[in-house]
Amino acid sequence: MSAPSRVKPSPGLLVRALVALGGVAAIVAALATFASQGIPSGGDVTQEIVILVVVGALTRRYGIPLPGSGFASYILGVAVFATLDRGWAFCALVAPLTMIVGDIALRRLPLGTALDNAAHLTMGAAVAGVAYARLGGATGAAALAAGNLVPLVVFLALLPGVVNATFYIELALGRRLAWLDATLTARWEAVMYACSAGLALGSLAFAHGSLGTLGSVVIGAALVGAAVASISIIRRSVQADELALIQELSQAIARDLSLARSFPRIQKLARRLVPWEHMGFARYDAATNEMELVADTAAGDRARFRFDADAGLSGEALRMRRPVVARALSPEQVVVPGREEPGSEVLVPLYYAGQLVGLWSVRHSDPAMYRDTDGDLLALLAPQLALMLAIEGSVQPVVGASDRTSAYVQTLTSTAQQIHASSQEVAGSARRASQGAAQAASLVTALARDSAQLTQHAGEVAAAGEATSDSGAQMASTTEKIRLATQNAVRRLTDLGATTEESAREVARLRDVAEQVEKFSETIGFIANQTNLLALNATIEAARAGVHGRGFAVVADEVHKLAEESGREARNVGRSVQETRRALDRAAQLLERVRGDLGDVVRSSTDWVQDLARIAEAASGTARAGQQVAGLARGIGEHAAKIGQSLDEAQAGARSSTHEAEAVAAAAAEQLTAIEGLARGATELTALAESLARAVRFVRGENGRQ
Repeated sequence: MSAPSRVKPSPGLLVRALVALGGVAAIVAALATFASQGIPSGGDVTQEIVILVVVGALTRRYGIPLPGSGFASYILGVAVFATLDRGWAFCALVAPLTMIVGDIALRRLPLGTALDNAAHLTMGAAVAGVAYARLGGATGAAALAAGNLVPLVVFLALLPGVVNATFYIELALGRRLAWLDATLTARWEAVMYACSAGLALGSLAFAHGSLGTLGSVVIGAALVGAAVASISIIRRSVQADELALIQELSQAIARDLSLARSFPRIQKLARRLVPWEHMGFARYDAATNEMELVADTAAGDRARFRFDADAGLSGEALRMRRPVVARALSPEQVVVPGREEPGSEVLVPLYYAGQLVGLWSVRHSDPAMYRDTDGDLLALLAPQLALMLAIEGSVQPVVGASDRTSAYVQTLTSTAQQIHASSQEVAGSARRASQGAAQAASLVTALARDSAQLTQHAGEVAAAGEATSDSGAQMASTTEKIRLATQNAVRRLTDLGATTEESAREVARLRDVAEQVEKFSETIGFIANQTNLLALNATIEAARAGVHGRGFAVVADEVHKLAEESGREARNVGRSVQETRRALDRAAQLLERVRGDLGDVVRSSTDWVQDLARIAEAASGTARAGQQVAGLARGIGEHAAKIGQSLDEAQAGARSSTHEAEAVAAAAAEQLTAIEGLARGATELTALAESLARAVRFVRGENGRQ
């Protein structure tokens, strides 16, 4: 052990001080009472004090530790006997001696704790004893009389209430009440007090009874047997409750083989067995003979570190192969890194199948918190915790693998489903891409044909442009020639107009001549008529002359014929002249019309000359445009040829894309088949993982739970 215990300042110190003052006051009052009434003398008093101190010390030694920091003993029975036998003042002197001897000599508690317990008992017993005396309570044999029943019942009810009340107030204000299982502690303290009070009353009756030696021996043996039997029964009953708590804790540990997940439940349930502020587990590494800290409330994030298994308290626990209860620890004895205040510790070695697997550490800052019984109590959990560490070391990887396998299977299943859906989309996309590539190939082929046709048409357009240029040039030269010819024609038409005017004038003169000829023909006709008349007269005269006139008659006849012929010719000439005159009139009209038309033609020809000049210019522009069209057509042809080459390459690429899309579609189909196989494998793996999980649950003892 190290330095003496240090009490942490707390509100409970005030209550402790008041209780201590109350205990001292009770002793002083008892001494004052004895001083005023006289101190009992004689061997009986001394013997009774010795017997009560010895019995009271034994009750403390063989008291029953309760889960948490509770402790129950028959010490109140000694206070009952002392008070009923010789009064409260006697009890106030006997009680502190009994408590101090039992706690220090037999229980080996620190002096401060023993004095504190003695103060509670002394003050409580004095208060209850004074109340009993004020109620007129009798002492000695009269205490068991029927007339003393009411004070006796009040005293028996008041004594545990006062003692435990001050004790629980101190625990509550000192924040130690949390380490008690209140229901269990109150139940067993009540049971212990009832038994101790019964034994005290029996002992009081035995002490003041008139029995022979044999009867005294029998009754004394019966009382001792009853005390031993009751303590044994109560101890076993308390152990049954402890075992129930331990079983609950064991079940909580067995729910999960993972220490990390069980650690919070272990902390919560272990608090019902023993008080603790920090708790940790270390796993033993046989290869290095070191302890590896795997979980500790004080270490935090630095829980993983190693220390020598044979050093300090760890080595002592391993050598003794049982729990070690250490009190008043020094800072050097605390191996866990952190700001933990040293106090007391219970170190439980964990063995499985005779092999060391680890250590369980329970610590508190109070140097006197733990009892040896706390180590024995925690040792009941050691096999279960050792099993957990051993199984965790071998099964936990399987458990982790099972959990990871289940997670992987779920991930694999979902991924396979996603890949399956994606593969279906890829397959569909590949099929659509194949169809699109085929369509693109056909379109590219059509575009290639169109490009070839465009090249051909571009060549034709170039040839047509060149022809247009040549035609424009020829048109320009021809138009120039026509313009020159038209200018010559205009000049000639102008001359022809003048000639036509002269012709019109000549026709007019011919018409005049025709009129004169007509008049001449009329004159000739008139002369022919006259000649005919003369010939007729000559014939008549020749006839008159007879034979002599026969020759004249012949001449007259010839003249008559000549006159008739001249008349006919004159008439013919007249008709011809009339026709000639009419023709000349028509010719004059025609010439006049021709002259007008020639004027119009001359004016139109002048416009034609201007139009022809513009036509010549347009023909020159057409020739130039034809040259440009030919150049553009040649450029279009070259670009069309390049486009044709690109389209040929695109056509080859489209064919390649078609083949690749078909290959992708085939690969997607194979991928779908593989994924379906993967899904079947995942299903089988899920079944295996479930079987593994069932096996793990069986190992954990969870086969009955869902």
